[in-house]
Amino acid sequence: MPSFTPSPEFNLLYKASRKGDRDAKAITVGWSIPRVIADASEITGLPRDEFEVFEISEAEFEALRSS
Repeated sequence: MPSFTPSPEFNLLYKASRKGDRDAKAITVGWSIPRVIADASEITGLPRDEFEVFEISEAEFEALRSS
């Protein structure tokens, strides 16, 4: 039976930014692509297709999360 719990071997972290602006300040960060997009949409009031999601390092995740 497949497990729905993320594998401990993978620690993938993501940030959402406005489309076409990878270096812009992240709107939100998280562990799930759908959640990151949904949170960014809720925060800004823009449609979900206005955002891009990028994989980030753990150090960048912690820095963005604490700010």
